[in-house]
Amino acid sequence: MTQLENALHYLDQYHEEMLFLWETLVKMESPSADPAAIDLLASHLDTYCRALGMETEKLRPEGAGSCLAAWTAPQALPPVLLLGHMDTVHPVGSFPGGPWRVEGDSVYGPGVHDCKGGLVIALYVIRALQHAGYDRRQLKLVAVSDEETGHSLSRMRSVDFLQSHARGCGAAFTFESGLPDGTLVTRRKGGGVLRLDVEGIASHCGTAPEKGASAIREAARKVVAIEDLTDFDHVTFNCGKIAGGTSVNTIPAACGVDICIRFHSNQERDAAMEQVRAICAKVETPNTRCTLGPFMGFPAMEELPRTAELVKVYGDASESLGLGRPGTIGTAGCSDSAFTTSMGIPTLCAVGVLGEGQHSPHEHASISSLLSQAKRLTAAILTLPDSF
Repeated sequence: MTQLENALHYLDQYHEEMLFLWETLVKMESPSADPAAIDLLASHLDTYCRALGMETEKLRPEGAGSCLAAWTAPQALPPVLLLGHMDTVHPVGSFPGGPWRVEGDSVYGPGVHDCKGGLVIALYVIRALQHAGYDRRQLKLVAVSDEETGHSLSRMRSVDFLQSHARGCGAAFTFESGLPDGTLVTRRKGGGVLRLDVEGIASHCGTAPEKGASAIREAARKVVAIEDLTDFDHVTFNCGKIAGGTSVNTIPAACGVDICIRFHSNQERDAAMEQVRAICAKVETPNTRCTLGPFMGFPAMEELPRTAELVKVYGDASESLGLGRPGTIGTAGCSDSAFTTSMGIPTLCAVGVLGEGQHSPHEHASISSLLSQAKRLTAAILTLPDSF
């Protein structure tokens, strides 16, 4: 029996166990803003990985749940990175009928598609390869805790953790929600949030309005100027949240604006940032001052010179299993794949379970895709050329 046959047989043999772990992880509801719930999930996965003989590391950034990394023994060739996240967008109790509901080949629940099914695939691909005696590359698993918030809860420390473990990897596979037909995602728009804070001078608007400097007035000018930068074919700017002032009869001394920027390339992002900085540097309301915070979010996931080659490896593996050759697509949604491609690591995204409706009460995934997606990736890793 070849290594591939051995690994595929292992996955078939443990299919029911895979489904049970999937159900367990989904029932461990883990909203981004509930660090204690994510800590519990991270501890569960930590114990699981240690039972596989993997070394592990956890990071508990202030304001977010724990991140987890696990890895097999070092090997001669560069490691393969398996990347996912543990947090979900759904508050606890969001799904009618409970967090795990099966209808035919579909299962509904918080994070069932995005991306707890993918975490199960990652773990069982590792198990199957270990069982088959695979020893060409180290396998690394990284699961972060605040991907759904653009890593804002951890103030990007979870990204630092991710990238520290990604360094030196030859290829990466991200277990984001798989598209219904199995199409791979090879490029994504980037996006994130900037905080603009405006300081003014408070004063009574009736008895001494001339002594005040309105932070809201200056912020309003900035909002119009920033949103006027929008070019729908390239970069969009949205000042989606504003807060300021203390009372209606007081000249407001403070105002904050959260600005969301979306872009197709990291070159566009850099140009957009310069435009916003230039607007904020120009004060139009006397005695006010603008401060721009750091960009928090995702770079664009850009195709690298070797992306097409990795697509071919995965496609050849899938076709050899009789599962067809998946196509590729670019999407507007962001993912952690952008952080690996920005490091020069060829990355395929959306290799998790297939489904639809992520971020909605109708989030669901195909039960049968759990096994087929695991087999595709197992075969791809086994056939990954030494040049990666």
